[in-house]
Amino acid sequence: MTRFSVVIPTFERRETVVRTVAALARQEERDFEAVVVVDGSTDGTAAALRRLEPGFDLRVIEQSNAGRAAAVNAGAEAAVGELLLFLDDDMAADPRLLAEHELSHREGADVVLGDIPLDPDSPRNLLSWGVGWWAAARRQRLSEPGAEIRIDDLLTGQMSISRTAFAAIGGFDVSFTRDGLFGGEDIDLGYRLREAGYRLVFNPAAISRQHYDVGPVQYLDRAREAGRSDRELVAKHPELGGRLDASPRFTTRRSRLLLEPLVGASAHWVAPLRAMAAALVRSGRTGARARRLFFAVRTLEYRRGRRAGGGGSALVLAYHALSDLGEDPVLAEYGITGDVLAGQLDMLASRGHRFVDLDAVLAALDGEAPLPDGAILVTFDDAYADLLPTAVEVLGARGIPAVVFVVSGQIGGTNEWDRHLGAGELPLLDADGLRALIAGGIEIGSHGVSHPQLTKVDPVRVESELRDSADMIEAAGLPRPRAFAYPHGEWAPDIAHVAALAGYSAAFTIDPGRITADSLPQALPRVEVLAGDTHRTLRLKLATADWPEGIRDRLLRRIGAKR
Repeated sequence: MTRFSVVIPTFERRETVVRTVAALARQEERDFEAVVVVDGSTDGTAAALRRLEPGFDLRVIEQSNAGRAAAVNAGAEAAVGELLLFLDDDMAADPRLLAEHELSHREGADVVLGDIPLDPDSPRNLLSWGVGWWAAARRQRLSEPGAEIRIDDLLTGQMSISRTAFAAIGGFDVSFTRDGLFGGEDIDLGYRLREAGYRLVFNPAAISRQHYDVGPVQYLDRAREAGRSDRELVAKHPELGGRLDASPRFTTRRSRLLLEPLVGASAHWVAPLRAMAAALVRSGRTGARARRLFFAVRTLEYRRGRRAGGGGSALVLAYHALSDLGEDPVLAEYGITGDVLAGQLDMLASRGHRFVDLDAVLAALDGEAPLPDGAILVTFDDAYADLLPTAVEVLGARGIPAVVFVVSGQIGGTNEWDRHLGAGELPLLDADGLRALIAGGIEIGSHGVSHPQLTKVDPVRVESELRDSADMIEAAGLPRPRAFAYPHGEWAPDIAHVAALAGYSAAFTIDPGRITADSLPQALPRVEVLAGDTHRTLRLKLATADWPEGIRDRLLRRIGAKR
């Protein structure tokens, strides 16, 4: 039986993989085969490999593009060696690579990780400098006596394992690199191996030199993919949540102010920065300032990928009445007409937003299903009577779900909580009206018993407002509410804790922001929509929802919009 099968996945890198395969001819250990899996390449890779006469058994397998994990799994399945050595297509093997892996396995290792220094023939630029620095630091750290192999070290660009162990662990999880996505599959495999009790060893003498020729645009794309894959890794292994806590982040006040707001922005906002970073790499500059600038953009892309990865994000719109209240001295800005609502929803849909229900938001918070790009949840506070028939007609015609938050002590009554401020009397929906909303596809949530500012009442009343309101809604023959909206948007951590104990799966503030997998379910942000909001100001409110408060407020004031 052949001792080693060297499995090399490749995609659209003909010259690079040919160089990698040719380097294997210098191996001191001769009992091996190479299995190259061409993962949907259209650049003539397979033909170029088949023209080689390498002096060892070389097999070339072609498949449609399915991602690295699927390619390596296919190579492992076709392999005949006792040991599998996974080698990336840009790794030039040192002549003693296989011999060193053999030595470690003979000494009792189940999994062997080797050193992957930068190939000195790599293009000289900021990216290769960074790879070389990282590889040298990794080698030094792992070569120290008693060094622990950390999760970030579990890379399979050069790693060996017995074929039986690989099969027993289930191979690579192909979901990480589905549809050609990048990253996550190697860390996941290594972590599963470690947790299963396999002995992992680092051998600094097992060397493959990485010919790093990745361009800056592809590098930034991979950074974004790394954020996505990290999120999915933690969704699969929640105990690795600390990995995200230690992930790249903005470390200076300037980068936090300038770049953090762009984490949730659309691609066209980020494009100029990406172009600047790419030009910096092409210039050949590698000084400290160039490094800071480029890697700040790299961090931005990582965090953008992490946000868009597992769970995605959602914006929540907070509406109130569906009437023109322009003459009301208190509530003028809280009423819009049905025509205005319809125009806003149509505008948002035309810009790629997708309207979701509360189920979708809760599923994302639980890590059960990701939100679609541009997700928006529509909500209405107070349950004014003018929601019928307007809300049902406008939302129903467009297939848009919503949540209406009811003041349970005033079902069928009026807005008593505003009257002392001088507001006009507005009727609220009664139980039959609320049932009509439910029949129209709108969910009912709670807005408290009497609409007080919960931060200004005693803890006993806080608990009563939360628990009793749900009981009263249920007693009215309506479904028990799953969601709560804090009256006046006022909340505090201890109040959020009471909301959780009261059984609410979600509770909403009126603090602007985006719902992400990191959001506290009992303190979810919303963007208030007011009577003065034009399509332009509404778009700007949504685009800046998670910007730092001071910067966002100054921008909105400049264009005459309210927070």
